[in-house]
Amino acid sequence: MSVVVFLFLVAAALLVVALVGPHRLYWRSRPRAAGQPSDAALALGRVAAFGAAGAFVFGGCSVLGDIDKGAWSADEVRKTAEDVAFTLGDESRMPGDAVDGYASLIEAGVVEAGAGQGPSYAVSVERVGGGHDYEVSAGGAGSAVCMCVTESKSAGGGVFVPGADGGSGDSIARYDLSATVDDGPC
Repeated sequence: MSVVVFLFLVAAALLVVALVGPHRLYWRSRPRAAGQPSDAALALGRVAAFGAAGAFVFGGCSVLGDIDKGAWSADEVRKTAEDVAFTLGDESRMPGDAVDGYASLIEAGVVEAGAGQGPSYAVSVERVGGGHDYEVSAGGAGSAVCMCVTESKSAGGGVFVPGADGGSGDSIARYDLSATVDDGPC
């Protein structure tokens, strides 16, 4: 952050030089001499100072943007988790893994929905207990949110799996999911 402050301070100093002008800052206190720059050279110096100030402001804003993309904020984690909770109900799903539940599905959704908000490698989704409560956190946010997923059997039926002998088979139920997001860990 000190780099950003330094870049903005240099830009401010260059703006002062450009607005006041080097003629007023230096040459007014000295008598006119043969080595004094021409008015065109002073104008070019002002234009160059404005350009350099603009470059330093751009650099400061770029560094500030990169700092923001390097970490998640608590609001970004919550908004992204809410987006994922909304999209979980879009289609029926097969039952979650006995160990993982829907954690990998939620993590993939958070990474996709949060593209550009923070580093994807910092996203963590942990299943809490044996139910369908998941703690969603991301690096730098300093807080986590709790996503509670509720399963209900889909009215559209399940997936038919034919028998190995070519005869009758069985059906695997599909579930409609709904989720809520609460602040804080589960």
